[in-house]
Amino acid sequence: MKRFLVILFVGSAFCIKVSGQNINDNTHLSVMTENDLYSFPGGGTDRYYTNGLRIDYYCTKSKEMFPTKLLLKISDDKKVFGWGVAQYMFTPSRIDTDSILYNDRPYAGALFAIHSLSSYDNTKKIKLTTELLLGVMGPLSFAEETQTAVHKLIDAQKPEGWKNQIRNDIVINYNIKLQKEIFNVPEKLFISGVLETYAGTMYDAMGAGLSMNIGRVSNLWNPTKNDNQKKYQLYLTFSPTVRLIYYNALLQGGIISGFKNSTKGYKLDKDDIERLSTFTEFGIVYEQSKFKISFLQKMRTAPFKGGHTLEYGNIAISFKL
Repeated sequence: MKRFLVILFVGSAFCIKVSGQNINDNTHLSVMTENDLYSFPGGGTDRYYTNGLRIDYYCTKSKEMFPTKLLLKISDDKKVFGWGVAQYMFTPSRIDTDSILYNDRPYAGALFAIHSLSSYDNTKKIKLTTELLLGVMGPLSFAEETQTAVHKLIDAQKPEGWKNQIRNDIVINYNIKLQKEIFNVPEKLFISGVLETYAGTMYDAMGAGLSMNIGRVSNLWNPTKNDNQKKYQLYLTFSPTVRLIYYNALLQGGIISGFKNSTKGYKLDKDDIERLSTFTEFGIVYEQSKFKISFLQKMRTAPFKGGHTLEYGNIAISFKL
């Protein structure tokens, strides 16, 4: 929590509050949590991706100095800057034993700060989002302490195998997502194509997919009008993506520990990783001028050979500040 407050304070110092047309045009706070407990018809297995938490502060004005100058922009038509923090934790298919479960997913955690920039080109109908991630993985991520404390609070099974987790290493990642309008029926349907790349010490991959919103929805370049505060958006969303994965440190171990050839902790060999994966998410989104909430179901194919598919839920809430 202290780390988040520091990041939020720094983000506030760089940002100036301005008026806009919808929640994505204003200074706002976003909280996202992911867990298989939210999946339907029910989960809570703690298998593989056990929990994710991300908190971001967004604004539309920022002094473009380091590290903001490292982020890409496609146009000055509209820019949204973000400062945030995230923690992710992963466990094998069983957490009731302290023994290494070979041919299973390693225990792993990551904790990092995020600086992002989303820029829009209204003429070409393109949105470009870049993210710079900086942090740690391994015991320094406090994933063990977080999961143990939460499980004690809810009287759930204590995770026994964190001593075998991926070792300490650094997280420096640069992520790019390009979204282009393909088809739009105003207030009914919005379809866009998506290209994405990830490069750094934590995750290296590239992918392509579609994003489809159906219902009372405005497109990215025609947001809800400010002169009608009661206007809202309510729509179903569906996004399939295919991704080619080169490297995943939360499965294979980090770069520094790899150079040291550390024998501590359990990790998978590069030949055990599934290089081609499909990701699918669907759900419902409600948005008005000062508030946005979404409930998504996410699925992906097995991250490693012989593994299981993943299903988990995503809940995200944004408030205009």
